Amino acid sequence: MSHPKARPTRRVWLPAFFFGAFALVICARLVQLQVIEHDTYAARAKAELSGSQTIYSRRGAILDRNGGVLATSVETWDIYVSSRSWRDPNTAATASAELATLLKADSAALRAEVAASELVDVPIRKKVDYETGLEIINKGLPGIIALPNTGRVNPEGDVAASVLGFIGTDNTGLAGIEAAYNEVLQGQPGKAIYERDTSGEPIPYGHYVATEPRPGEDIVLTIDRYLQQMAEERLAAAIKDHRAVGGSIIMMDPATGEILALATSPGLVFSTLDLNDPQVLELLRNRAVTDLYEPGSVMKIITAAAAIDAGAVNPNTTYYDSGVALIYDVPIKNWDDNVYGEQTMTGVLQNSINTGAIFMMQALEAKDPGGFQRYLDAFGFGKPTGIDLQGEATGIIRRTTDPDYSPVDLATQSFGQSISVTPVQMLTAVAAAINGGNVMRPHLVKAYIGQDGSRREVRPEVVGRAVSAETSATIRGMLNQVVDSDLNIHPGNPKFYTAGGKSGTANVPVPNGYDDTQIASFIGFAPLDEPEILVLVKLDENKDGLTGTAAAAPVFATLADDALRYMNIRPDKGAYVSQR
Repeated sequence: MSHPKARPTRRVWLPAFFFGAFALVICARLVQLQVIEHDTYAARAKAELSGSQTIYSRRGAILDRNGGVLATSVETWDIYVSSRSWRDPNTAATASAELATLLKADSAALRAEVAASELVDVPIRKKVDYETGLEIINKGLPGIIALPNTGRVNPEGDVAASVLGFIGTDNTGLAGIEAAYNEVLQGQPGKAIYERDTSGEPIPYGHYVATEPRPGEDIVLTIDRYLQQMAEERLAAAIKDHRAVGGSIIMMDPATGEILALATSPGLVFSTLDLNDPQVLELLRNRAVTDLYEPGSVMKIITAAAAIDAGAVNPNTTYYDSGVALIYDVPIKNWDDNVYGEQTMTGVLQNSINTGAIFMMQALEAKDPGGFQRYLDAFGFGKPTGIDLQGEATGIIRRTTDPDYSPVDLATQSFGQSISVTPVQMLTAVAAAINGGNVMRPHLVKAYIGQDGSRREVRPEVVGRAVSAETSATIRGMLNQVVDSDLNIHPGNPKFYTAGGKSGTANVPVPNGYDDTQIASFIGFAPLDEPEILVLVKLDENKDGLTGTAAAAPVFATLADDALRYMNIRPDKGAYVSQR
Protein backbone atom coordinates (compact mmCIF):
# COMPACT_ATOMS: atom_id res chain seq x y z
CA MET A 1 0.00 0.00 0.00
CA SER A 2 1.50 3.26 -0.97
CA HIS A 3 1.74 6.28 1.43
CA PRO A 4 1.40 9.88 0.29
CA LYS A 5 4.56 12.06 0.67
CA ALA A 6 4.55 14.79 3.28
CA ARG A 7 4.45 18.16 1.68
CA PRO A 8 6.37 21.04 3.22
CA THR A 9 4.18 23.70 4.69
CA ARG A 10 4.63 27.28 5.86
CA ARG A 11 4.41 26.10 9.48
CA VAL A 12 7.77 24.30 9.12
CA TRP A 13 9.77 26.74 7.00
CA LEU A 14 8.81 29.95 8.75
CA PRO A 15 10.20 28.97 12.22
CA ALA A 16 13.29 27.47 10.59
CA PHE A 17 13.92 30.75 8.76
CA PHE A 18 13.62 32.81 11.92
CA PHE A 19 15.86 30.46 13.94
CA GLY A 20 18.44 30.52 11.16
CA ALA A 21 18.37 34.34 10.96
CA PHE A 22 18.70 34.59 14.74
CA ALA A 23 21.72 32.25 14.67
CA LEU A 24 23.33 34.40 11.98
CA VAL A 25 22.78 37.57 14.07
CA ILE A 26 24.34 35.88 17.11
CA CYS A 27 27.31 34.72 15.07
CA ALA A 28 27.76 38.16 13.55
CA ARG A 29 27.64 39.75 16.99
CA LEU A 30 30.17 37.26 18.31
CA VAL A 31 32.47 38.02 15.40
CA GLN A 32 32.07 41.74 16.09
CA LEU A 33 32.80 41.38 19.82
CA GLN A 34 35.53 38.77 19.67
CA VAL A 35 37.27 39.70 16.46
CA ILE A 36 36.46 43.15 15.14
CA GLU A 37 36.15 45.01 18.49
CA HIS A 38 38.21 42.61 20.56
CA ASP A 39 40.85 45.16 21.56
CA THR A 40 38.28 47.77 22.60
CA TYR A 41 36.33 45.46 24.88
CA ALA A 42 39.46 43.83 26.26
CA ALA A 43 40.76 47.27 27.26
CA ARG A 44 37.41 48.14 28.83
CA ALA A 45 37.40 44.90 30.83
CA LYS A 46 40.97 45.52 31.93
CA ALA A 47 40.03 49.04 33.03
CA GLU A 48 37.16 47.66 35.08
CA LEU A 49 39.46 45.23 36.88
CA SER A 50 42.58 47.38 37.19
CA GLY A 51 43.48 50.92 38.11
CA SER A 52 46.48 53.21 37.67
CA GLN A 53 47.49 56.46 39.27
CA THR A 54 50.47 58.81 39.12
CA ILE A 55 53.02 58.55 41.92
CA TYR A 56 54.53 62.00 42.32
CA SER A 57 58.27 62.21 42.88
CA ARG A 58 59.85 63.97 45.81
CA ARG A 59 60.24 67.59 44.77
CA GLY A 60 63.71 69.03 45.28
CA ALA A 61 64.29 71.33 48.23
CA ILE A 62 65.05 75.05 47.91
CA LEU A 63 67.90 76.18 50.19
CA ASP A 64 69.35 79.57 51.01
CA ARG A 65 73.01 80.28 50.24
CA ASN A 66 74.10 78.88 53.61
CA GLY A 67 72.09 75.65 53.37
CA GLY A 68 69.05 76.81 55.34
CA VAL A 69 65.84 75.15 54.13
CA LEU A 70 63.34 77.56 52.56
CA ALA A 71 61.07 74.98 50.89
CA THR A 72 61.00 71.20 51.13
CA SER A 73 58.68 68.26 50.58
CA VAL A 74 57.14 65.92 53.14
CA GLU A 75 55.43 62.56 52.56
CA THR A 76 51.65 62.68 52.14
CA TRP A 77 48.87 60.48 50.74
CA ASP A 78 46.29 60.91 48.00
CA ILE A 79 42.98 59.25 48.95
CA TYR A 80 40.75 57.74 46.26
CA VAL A 81 37.42 55.89 46.51
CA SER A 82 36.37 53.08 44.15
CA SER A 83 32.94 54.27 43.00
CA ARG A 84 31.78 50.68 42.32
CA SER A 85 32.53 49.66 45.92
CA TRP A 86 30.28 52.41 47.22
CA ARG A 87 27.31 51.51 45.03
CA ASP A 88 26.02 49.48 47.95
CA PRO A 89 24.35 52.03 50.29
CA ASN A 90 25.33 50.18 53.49
CA THR A 91 28.98 49.90 52.44
CA ALA A 92 29.08 53.56 51.42
CA ALA A 93 27.46 54.71 54.67
CA THR A 94 29.83 52.73 56.90
CA ALA A 95 33.02 53.59 54.99
CA SER A 96 32.16 57.27 54.51
CA ALA A 97 31.38 57.74 58.21
CA GLU A 98 34.81 56.52 59.29
CA LEU A 99 36.62 58.27 56.46
CA ALA A 100 34.84 61.56 57.24
CA THR A 101 35.98 61.37 60.87
CA LEU A 102 39.63 60.94 59.87
CA LEU A 103 39.48 63.64 57.18
CA LYS A 104 37.38 66.00 59.32
CA ALA A 105 34.78 66.10 56.55
CA ASP A 106 31.04 65.49 56.13
CA SER A 107 30.17 61.87 55.35
CA ALA A 108 27.10 62.76 53.26
CA ALA A 109 29.21 65.16 51.19
CA LEU A 110 31.79 62.42 50.59
CA ARG A 111 29.12 60.00 49.37
CA ALA A 112 27.61 62.68 47.12
CA GLU A 113 31.03 63.47 45.66
CA VAL A 114 31.63 59.82 44.79
CA ALA A 115 28.12 59.30 43.40
CA ALA A 116 28.34 62.37 41.17
CA SER A 117 31.67 61.40 39.63
CA GLU A 118 31.97 59.43 36.40
CA LEU A 119 35.44 58.18 37.37
CA VAL A 120 36.12 54.64 38.49
CA ASP A 121 38.51 55.89 41.17
CA VAL A 122 37.32 59.20 42.58
CA PRO A 123 39.98 61.49 44.12
CA ILE A 124 38.64 62.53 47.52
CA ARG A 125 41.58 64.32 49.14
CA LYS A 126 45.03 65.23 47.88
CA LYS A 127 48.11 65.51 50.08
CA VAL A 128 46.62 64.15 53.31
CA ASP A 129 49.26 64.29 56.04
CA TYR A 130 51.29 61.13 56.49
CA GLU A 131 49.94 60.05 59.91
CA THR A 132 46.30 60.49 58.88
CA GLY A 133 46.92 58.53 55.70
CA LEU A 134 48.38 55.65 57.70
CA GLU A 135 45.30 55.63 59.93
CA ILE A 136 43.06 55.41 56.86
CA ILE A 137 45.12 52.54 55.45
CA ASN A 138 45.11 50.63 58.75
CA LYS A 139 41.32 50.93 59.00
CA GLY A 140 40.94 48.81 55.85
CA LEU A 141 37.86 50.73 54.76
CA PRO A 142 35.96 49.31 51.74
CA GLY A 143 36.84 50.93 48.41
CA ILE A 144 39.59 53.16 49.80
CA ILE A 145 42.84 53.48 47.84
CA ALA A 146 45.78 55.45 49.31
CA LEU A 147 48.71 56.38 47.09
CA PRO A 148 51.91 58.16 48.18
CA ASN A 149 52.45 61.83 47.32
CA THR A 150 54.45 64.75 48.70
CA GLY A 151 53.39 68.10 50.15
CA ARG A 152 55.33 71.38 50.16
CA VAL A 153 56.28 73.12 53.42
CA ASN A 154 58.18 76.34 54.09
CA PRO A 155 60.10 76.04 57.39
CA GLU A 156 60.93 79.78 57.46
CA GLY A 157 57.25 80.74 57.21
CA ASP A 158 56.53 83.73 54.98
CA VAL A 159 60.20 84.66 54.47
CA ALA A 160 61.01 85.05 50.75
CA ALA A 161 57.50 83.93 49.73
CA SER A 162 57.47 86.16 46.62
CA VAL A 163 60.83 84.75 45.57
CA LEU A 164 60.00 81.10 46.25
CA GLY A 165 56.46 81.02 44.84
CA PHE A 166 54.28 77.93 45.32
CA ILE A 167 53.08 74.76 43.60
CA GLY A 168 49.68 73.46 42.51
CA THR A 169 47.88 70.24 43.38
CA ASP A 170 49.75 68.41 40.60
CA ASN A 171 53.11 69.42 42.11
CA THR A 172 53.81 71.89 39.30
CA GLY A 173 55.29 75.28 40.16
CA LEU A 174 52.90 78.19 39.65
CA ALA A 175 55.02 81.19 40.65
CA GLY A 176 58.51 82.27 41.67
CA ILE A 177 61.47 79.90 41.75
CA GLU A 178 59.04 76.97 42.00
CA ALA A 179 57.77 77.85 38.50
CA ALA A 180 61.01 79.12 36.94
CA TYR A 181 62.88 75.93 37.90
CA ASN A 182 59.95 73.51 37.85
CA GLU A 183 61.62 70.96 35.58
CA VAL A 184 64.70 70.80 37.82
CA LEU A 185 62.74 70.57 41.07
CA GLN A 186 59.90 68.31 39.92
CA GLY A 187 61.86 65.23 38.89
CA GLN A 188 60.09 62.40 37.04
CA PRO A 189 56.72 61.05 38.31
CA GLY A 190 56.10 57.28 38.53
CA LYS A 191 52.98 55.13 38.02
CA ALA A 192 51.17 52.55 40.14
CA ILE A 193 48.98 49.81 38.55
CA TYR A 194 46.79 47.61 40.76
CA GLU A 195 44.06 44.94 40.33
CA ARG A 196 40.58 44.95 41.84
CA ASP A 197 37.85 42.36 42.22
CA THR A 198 34.43 42.42 40.55
CA SER A 199 33.03 44.63 43.32
CA GLY A 200 35.70 47.23 42.71
CA GLU A 201 37.76 46.43 45.83
CA PRO A 202 41.55 46.55 45.38
CA ILE A 203 42.97 43.03 45.67
CA PRO A 204 45.45 43.07 48.58
CA TYR A 205 48.06 41.05 46.71
CA GLY A 206 46.92 41.82 43.18
CA HIS A 207 49.37 42.43 40.38
CA TYR A 208 51.27 45.68 41.10
CA VAL A 209 53.64 47.35 38.67
CA ALA A 210 55.27 50.63 39.64
CA THR A 211 57.40 52.93 37.55
CA GLU A 212 59.59 54.35 40.26
CA PRO A 213 59.52 58.18 40.50
CA ARG A 214 62.82 60.01 40.08
CA PRO A 215 63.30 62.75 42.71
CA GLY A 216 64.07 66.30 41.65
CA GLU A 217 67.30 68.16 42.33
CA ASP A 218 67.78 70.56 45.24
CA ILE A 219 68.42 74.20 44.42
CA VAL A 220 70.68 76.52 46.42
CA LEU A 221 69.67 80.17 46.14
CA THR A 222 71.90 83.24 46.29
CA ILE A 223 69.41 84.55 48.87
CA ASP A 224 70.54 84.74 52.50
CA ARG A 225 67.50 84.01 54.68
CA TYR A 226 68.68 86.37 57.44
CA LEU A 227 69.29 89.26 55.01
CA GLN A 228 65.98 88.46 53.31
CA GLN A 229 64.10 88.69 56.59
CA MET A 230 65.95 91.90 57.45
CA ALA A 231 65.01 93.44 54.08
CA GLU A 232 61.36 92.42 54.42
CA GLU A 233 61.11 93.86 57.94
CA ARG A 234 62.78 97.16 56.96
CA LEU A 235 60.55 97.48 53.90
CA ALA A 236 57.39 96.88 55.90
CA ALA A 237 58.47 99.48 58.49
CA ALA A 238 59.33 102.06 55.81
CA ILE A 239 56.01 101.55 54.02
CA LYS A 240 54.18 102.07 57.31
CA ASP A 241 56.26 105.08 58.39
CA HIS A 242 55.89 106.91 55.09
CA ARG A 243 52.37 105.69 54.28
CA ALA A 244 53.43 104.17 50.97
CA VAL A 245 51.30 101.77 48.96
CA GLY A 246 54.20 99.40 48.37
CA GLY A 247 57.84 99.17 47.48
CA SER A 248 60.96 97.05 47.08
CA ILE A 249 64.31 96.45 48.72
CA ILE A 250 66.90 94.51 46.73
CA MET A 251 70.39 93.61 47.96
CA MET A 252 72.94 92.47 45.38
CA ASP A 253 76.59 91.50 45.30
CA PRO A 254 77.59 93.95 42.54
CA ALA A 255 80.67 91.96 41.53
CA THR A 256 78.77 88.73 40.79
CA GLY A 257 75.14 89.73 40.23
CA GLU A 258 74.02 87.44 43.07
CA ILE A 259 70.78 88.63 44.68
CA LEU A 260 71.26 88.45 48.45
CA ALA A 261 67.73 89.61 49.32
CA LEU A 262 64.67 90.58 47.32
CA ALA A 263 61.73 92.00 49.25
CA THR A 264 58.67 93.40 47.52
CA SER A 265 55.27 94.62 48.63
CA PRO A 266 52.47 93.92 47.88
CA GLY A 267 53.67 90.36 47.53
CA LEU A 268 52.91 86.73 48.14
CA VAL A 269 52.32 85.69 51.77
CA PHE A 270 52.00 81.97 52.45
CA SER A 271 50.08 82.36 55.71
CA THR A 272 47.25 84.32 54.08
CA LEU A 273 47.32 82.79 50.59
CA ASP A 274 43.81 82.04 49.30
CA LEU A 275 43.84 80.67 45.77
CA ASN A 276 40.06 81.05 45.56
CA ASP A 277 40.42 84.82 45.79
CA PRO A 278 40.60 86.25 42.24
CA GLN A 279 42.74 89.14 43.49
CA VAL A 280 45.50 86.71 44.49
CA LEU A 281 46.67 86.72 40.86
CA GLU A 282 47.96 90.25 41.45
CA LEU A 283 50.30 88.85 44.12
CA LEU A 284 51.81 86.14 41.92
CA ARG A 285 54.06 88.51 39.99
CA ASN A 286 57.25 89.79 41.60
CA ARG A 287 56.94 93.54 41.17
CA ALA A 288 60.70 94.11 41.41
CA VAL A 289 60.97 92.19 38.12
CA THR A 290 57.67 92.85 36.34
CA ASP A 291 56.69 96.47 37.14
CA LEU A 292 58.10 99.53 35.38
CA TYR A 293 58.71 102.99 36.84
CA GLU A 294 60.58 106.16 35.95
CA PRO A 295 63.68 106.09 38.18
CA GLY A 296 64.22 109.82 38.58
CA SER A 297 67.55 111.19 39.74
CA VAL A 298 69.29 107.87 40.37
CA MET A 299 69.67 107.89 36.57
CA LYS A 300 72.19 110.74 37.00
CA ILE A 301 74.68 108.04 38.07
CA ILE A 302 74.44 106.53 34.60
CA THR A 303 74.57 109.90 32.84
CA ALA A 304 77.73 110.86 34.74
CA ALA A 305 79.36 107.48 34.09
CA ALA A 306 78.62 107.72 30.36
CA ALA A 307 79.88 111.30 29.98
CA ILE A 308 83.06 110.61 31.99
CA ASP A 309 83.77 107.35 30.17
CA ALA A 310 83.42 109.11 26.81
CA GLY A 311 85.89 111.80 27.91
CA ALA A 312 83.26 114.53 27.60
CA VAL A 313 83.59 115.69 31.24
CA ASN A 314 85.46 114.83 34.43
CA PRO A 315 84.44 115.20 38.08
CA ASN A 316 85.90 118.72 38.25
CA THR A 317 84.41 120.03 35.00
CA THR A 318 82.38 123.15 35.81
CA TYR A 319 79.29 124.77 34.34
CA TYR A 320 76.97 127.53 35.48
CA ASP A 321 73.50 126.57 36.65
CA SER A 322 70.92 129.28 36.12
CA GLY A 323 68.13 127.07 37.40
CA VAL A 324 66.66 126.37 33.98
CA ALA A 325 67.71 124.73 30.71
CA LEU A 326 65.97 125.59 27.45
CA ILE A 327 65.63 122.58 25.18
CA TYR A 328 64.02 123.62 21.87
CA ASP A 329 62.35 126.50 23.76
CA VAL A 330 61.01 124.11 26.41
CA PRO A 331 62.16 125.24 29.87
CA ILE A 332 63.37 122.44 32.18
CA LYS A 333 63.92 123.40 35.80
CA ASN A 334 65.67 121.81 38.75
CA TRP A 335 63.60 119.55 40.96
CA ASP A 336 63.54 122.17 43.76
CA ASP A 337 63.38 125.26 41.47
CA ASN A 338 66.76 126.29 42.92
CA VAL A 339 69.65 128.09 41.22
CA TYR A 340 73.02 126.57 42.12
CA GLY A 341 75.39 128.82 40.18
CA GLU A 342 78.80 127.43 39.24
CA GLN A 343 79.03 123.70 39.91
CA THR A 344 81.33 120.78 39.26
CA MET A 345 80.05 117.45 37.98
CA THR A 346 80.48 116.06 41.49
CA GLY A 347 78.33 118.96 42.70
CA VAL A 348 75.67 117.99 40.15
CA LEU A 349 75.37 114.58 41.85
CA GLN A 350 75.59 116.03 45.36
CA ASN A 351 72.80 118.53 44.74
CA SER A 352 70.93 116.38 42.19
CA ILE A 353 70.81 119.18 39.62
CA ASN A 354 68.65 118.42 36.60
CA THR A 355 70.31 121.05 34.41
CA GLY A 356 73.70 119.57 35.30
CA ALA A 357 72.59 116.14 34.08
CA ILE A 358 71.45 117.78 30.83
CA PHE A 359 74.85 119.50 30.56
CA MET A 360 76.66 116.14 30.86
CA MET A 361 74.38 114.54 28.27
CA GLN A 362 74.88 117.43 25.84
CA ALA A 363 78.66 117.31 26.29
CA LEU A 364 78.58 113.60 25.45
CA GLU A 365 76.35 114.18 22.40
CA ALA A 366 78.65 116.96 21.17
CA LYS A 367 81.60 114.58 21.30
CA ASP A 368 79.72 111.50 20.01
CA PRO A 369 76.29 112.15 18.44
CA GLY A 370 73.88 109.42 19.52
CA GLY A 371 76.34 108.28 22.15
CA PHE A 372 74.10 108.85 25.16
CA GLN A 373 71.51 106.28 24.13
CA ARG A 374 74.26 103.89 23.04
CA TYR A 375 75.53 104.04 26.61
CA LEU A 376 72.00 103.39 27.87
CA ASP A 377 72.00 100.27 25.71
CA ALA A 378 75.42 99.26 27.04
CA PHE A 379 74.13 99.51 30.61
CA GLY A 380 71.28 97.15 29.71
CA PHE A 381 68.30 99.50 29.56
CA GLY A 382 65.49 98.63 27.18
CA LYS A 383 65.98 94.87 27.39
CA PRO A 384 65.52 92.16 30.03
CA THR A 385 68.36 91.53 32.46
CA GLY A 386 67.82 87.78 32.20
CA ILE A 387 67.15 87.32 35.92
CA ASP A 388 65.81 83.83 36.63
CA LEU A 389 62.24 84.79 37.52
CA GLN A 390 59.28 84.71 35.17
CA GLY A 391 57.52 87.71 33.65
CA GLU A 392 60.44 90.14 33.52
CA ALA A 393 59.61 93.42 31.76
CA THR A 394 61.99 94.82 29.15
CA GLY A 395 61.84 98.50 30.03
CA ILE A 396 61.08 101.40 27.68
CA ILE A 397 63.39 104.01 26.14
CA ARG A 398 61.98 106.66 23.85
CA ARG A 399 64.18 106.68 20.78
CA THR A 400 64.61 109.03 17.86
CA THR A 401 62.82 106.53 15.61
CA ASP A 402 59.68 106.45 17.78
CA PRO A 403 56.68 108.34 16.35
CA ASP A 404 56.09 110.29 19.57
CA TYR A 405 59.78 111.14 20.14
CA SER A 406 60.75 114.70 21.04
CA PRO A 407 64.27 116.12 21.40
CA VAL A 408 63.20 117.02 24.94
CA ASP A 409 63.09 113.29 25.72
CA LEU A 410 66.86 112.98 25.47
CA ALA A 411 67.26 115.78 28.01
CA THR A 412 64.75 114.35 30.47
CA GLN A 413 66.25 110.87 30.13
CA SER A 414 69.49 112.26 31.56
CA PHE A 415 67.75 112.73 34.93
CA GLY A 416 65.44 109.72 34.82
CA GLN A 417 62.29 110.73 32.96
CA SER A 418 61.04 109.52 29.54
CA ILE A 419 62.62 106.15 30.41
CA SER A 420 61.01 103.27 32.30
CA VAL A 421 62.90 100.54 34.13
CA THR A 422 62.31 97.73 36.59
CA PRO A 423 63.97 97.88 40.02
CA VAL A 424 66.21 94.91 39.10
CA GLN A 425 67.18 96.57 35.82
CA MET A 426 68.11 99.82 37.55
CA LEU A 427 70.14 98.03 40.21
CA THR A 428 71.99 95.99 37.57
CA ALA A 429 72.95 99.14 35.67
CA VAL A 430 74.29 100.86 38.80
CA ALA A 431 76.19 97.67 39.66
CA ALA A 432 78.05 98.02 36.35
CA ALA A 433 78.82 101.65 37.14
CA ILE A 434 80.53 100.80 40.45
CA ASN A 435 81.89 97.23 40.05
CA GLY A 436 84.60 97.99 37.49
CA GLY A 437 82.31 98.39 34.48
CA ASN A 438 80.94 94.87 33.94
CA VAL A 439 77.24 94.32 33.31
CA MET A 440 76.45 91.18 35.30
CA ARG A 441 73.43 88.96 34.82
CA PRO A 442 71.46 89.15 38.08
CA HIS A 443 70.59 85.68 39.34
CA LEU A 444 68.93 83.88 42.23
CA VAL A 445 70.28 80.34 41.87
CA LYS A 446 73.77 79.65 43.19
CA ALA A 447 74.03 75.86 42.75
CA TYR A 448 72.22 72.58 42.03
CA ILE A 449 72.54 69.52 44.26
CA GLY A 450 71.82 66.10 42.73
CA GLN A 451 70.30 63.18 44.63
CA ASP A 452 73.79 61.64 44.82
CA GLY A 453 75.02 64.73 46.66
CA SER A 454 76.94 66.15 43.71
CA ARG A 455 76.93 69.95 43.49
CA ARG A 456 77.01 72.06 40.33
CA GLU A 457 77.84 75.73 40.80
CA VAL A 458 76.26 78.53 38.78
CA ARG A 459 79.05 80.81 37.66
CA PRO A 460 78.60 84.60 37.53
CA GLU A 461 77.96 85.74 33.97
CA VAL A 462 79.29 88.92 32.40
CA VAL A 463 76.86 89.96 29.66
CA GLY A 464 78.57 93.17 28.57
CA ARG A 465 80.84 96.05 29.44
CA ALA A 466 79.42 99.49 30.11
CA VAL A 467 82.39 101.64 31.17
CA SER A 468 86.08 101.27 31.97
CA ALA A 469 87.46 100.30 35.37
CA GLU A 470 88.89 103.81 35.71
CA THR A 471 85.48 105.40 35.08
CA SER A 472 83.91 103.02 37.60
CA ALA A 473 86.43 104.00 40.29
CA THR A 474 85.74 107.68 39.54
CA ILE A 475 81.97 107.18 39.90
CA ARG A 476 82.44 105.41 43.25
CA GLY A 477 84.41 108.42 44.51
CA MET A 478 81.79 110.89 43.27
CA LEU A 479 78.94 108.91 44.88
CA ASN A 480 80.91 108.79 48.13
CA GLN A 481 80.97 112.59 48.02
CA VAL A 482 77.19 112.56 47.75
CA VAL A 483 76.68 110.82 51.12
CA ASP A 484 79.91 111.77 52.94
CA SER A 485 80.97 115.35 52.37
CA ASP A 486 81.51 118.51 54.37
CA LEU A 487 78.46 120.11 52.76
CA ASN A 488 75.85 118.41 54.94
CA ILE A 489 75.04 115.35 57.02
CA HIS A 490 73.47 112.92 54.60
CA PRO A 491 70.88 110.43 55.94
CA GLY A 492 72.20 107.78 53.54
CA ASN A 493 75.65 107.67 55.15
CA PRO A 494 76.23 104.47 57.20
CA LYS A 495 77.93 104.85 60.60
CA PHE A 496 80.53 102.12 60.31
CA TYR A 497 81.25 101.71 56.59
CA THR A 498 82.37 103.95 53.79
CA ALA A 499 79.68 104.13 51.15
CA GLY A 500 78.27 105.90 48.14
CA GLY A 501 74.80 106.41 46.77
CA LYS A 502 72.22 108.55 45.04
CA SER A 503 68.57 109.28 45.67
CA GLY A 504 65.70 109.63 43.25
CA THR A 505 62.28 111.25 43.58
CA ALA A 506 60.06 110.84 40.56
CA ASN A 507 56.44 111.75 39.96
CA VAL A 508 54.29 108.99 38.48
CA PRO A 509 53.62 109.56 34.75
CA VAL A 510 50.04 109.73 33.49
CA PRO A 511 48.75 110.53 29.97
CA ASN A 512 49.92 114.01 28.94
CA GLY A 513 52.00 114.60 32.05
CA TYR A 514 52.58 113.57 35.67
CA ASP A 515 50.32 113.33 38.70
CA ASP A 516 51.03 114.37 42.28
CA THR A 517 52.04 110.91 43.49
CA GLN A 518 55.72 110.03 43.61
CA ILE A 519 58.25 107.24 43.93
CA ALA A 520 61.02 107.84 46.45
CA SER A 521 64.15 105.73 46.01
CA PHE A 522 67.81 105.41 46.93
CA ILE A 523 70.58 103.21 45.57
CA GLY A 524 73.69 102.82 47.70
CA PHE A 525 76.73 100.58 48.07
CA ALA A 526 79.34 99.76 50.74
CA PRO A 527 82.23 99.53 51.47
CA LEU A 528 83.60 102.16 49.12
CA ASP A 529 86.65 100.57 47.50
CA GLU A 530 85.45 96.97 47.17
CA PRO A 531 81.65 97.03 47.46
CA GLU A 532 80.18 93.91 49.06
CA ILE A 533 76.55 95.00 48.78
CA LEU A 534 74.52 97.23 46.50
CA VAL A 535 71.06 98.10 47.80
CA LEU A 536 67.99 99.61 46.16
CA VAL A 537 65.28 101.02 48.44
CA LYS A 538 62.09 102.03 46.62
CA LEU A 539 58.87 103.37 48.18
CA ASP A 540 55.79 103.72 45.98
CA GLU A 541 53.47 106.71 46.42
CA ASN A 542 54.59 107.66 49.94
CA LYS A 543 51.81 109.88 51.26
CA ASP A 544 54.11 112.00 53.46
CA GLY A 545 55.72 113.45 50.31
CA LEU A 546 59.29 113.07 51.57
CA THR A 547 62.03 112.79 48.95
CA GLY A 548 64.19 109.78 48.26
CA THR A 549 66.93 111.35 50.38
CA ALA A 550 64.65 111.78 53.39
CA ALA A 551 62.52 108.62 53.07
CA ALA A 552 64.65 105.92 51.40
CA ALA A 553 68.27 106.86 52.16
CA PRO A 554 68.05 106.25 55.95
CA VAL A 555 66.75 102.75 55.27
CA PHE A 556 69.88 102.04 53.22
CA ALA A 557 72.23 103.47 55.86
CA THR A 558 71.01 101.28 58.72
CA LEU A 559 70.57 98.27 56.44
CA ALA A 560 74.16 98.57 55.19
CA ASP A 561 75.56 98.74 58.73
CA ASP A 562 73.54 95.77 59.97
CA ALA A 563 73.96 93.62 56.86
CA LEU A 564 77.73 94.09 56.59
CA ARG A 565 78.23 93.35 60.29
CA TYR A 566 76.21 90.15 59.82
CA MET A 567 78.36 89.29 56.78
CA ASN A 568 81.46 89.69 58.99
CA ILE A 569 82.84 92.58 56.93
CA ARG A 570 85.29 94.65 58.97
CA PRO A 571 84.06 98.24 59.54
CA ASP A 572 86.26 100.79 57.74
CA LYS A 573 85.16 103.95 59.53
CA GLY A 574 83.76 105.03 62.88
CA ALA A 575 84.70 104.16 66.45
CA TYR A 576 85.22 100.44 65.78
CA VAL A 577 87.92 100.80 63.13
CA SER A 578 91.27 99.41 64.30
CA GLN A 579 93.82 102.18 64.89
CA ARG A 580 96.81 99.96 64.02
